[in-house]
Amino acid sequence: RDLTDRMVGDFEIPTTWFQSLNSLFLVALSPFFAALWINLSKRMINPSYGFKSAIGLIIMATGFIVMFFASQAAASGLKVAPYWLVAVYFIHTVGELCLSPVALSAVSKLSPKRMAGQLMGVFVLTYAMGNVIAGLLAGGLDPENPQAMPELYWTIFVFGVSVGAVVFVLALFTRKWEKLAPDDGEDEHPGAVIDANEPVGKP
Repeated sequence: RDLTDRMVGDFEIPTTWFQSLNSLFLVALSPFFAALWINLSKRMINPSYGFKSAIGLIIMATGFIVMFFASQAAASGLKVAPYWLVAVYFIHTVGELCLSPVALSAVSKLSPKRMAGQLMGVFVLTYAMGNVIAGLLAGGLDPENPQAMPELYWTIFVFGVSVGAVVFVLALFTRKWEKLAPDDGEDEHPGAVIDANEPVGKP
C-alpha cells in the first residue's frame, strides 16, 4: 500500500481493488483452462497431475521474480507502478489454475476409497499451513525497510522453482499410478470422484 503509486490523475486506486484481481482473473481464465485440459485430453496429450502441478508451482514462483524487480525499485526509494501488482496477480492466478483444481482432482481420484475423506482433509490442511507460513514471512517484513524485500522475494522464487523441479521429477515416476487408478465408470460411487483430466461428458 505504502510502496505503490496508486494515483491515476486525481483518483487514488483503493487497495481493495487489487485484492479483487485474483477473483476476477479466476472467473476470466477458468473457462480457458477447462477447455484447454479437455482439448488436450481428447488429443491424448493431456499432461499428468504431477506435471501440471510442477508447471503451476513454477509459474507461481515467477510471480515472485516480478516482485523481486518491483521491490528493487521500492528499495531505491521509488513508488512502484500498480501494473506490477496486476502482473503478479495474473501470474499467480495462472499458476493457481494449473495447480489447485488439478491437485484436488488428483487427491479425489488417487486416494484409497476408505481414506478419501481423510486425505481430502489433509489436502485442505495444506492451505492452512501455507497461509501460516505466508503470514510469518509477511510479518517479518518491515515496511520501513524495503531494502530487505528483494532478498526475500528472490528466496521465495528460488524455493518455488526448486519445489516445482522436484515435483516434475517425481511426476516421471508417478505417471503409472494415475494409469492404475479406476475410471469413473469403475468407481463404486459415480460422481464422487472429481477428474479434471477427463473431458466433460465422457462415459
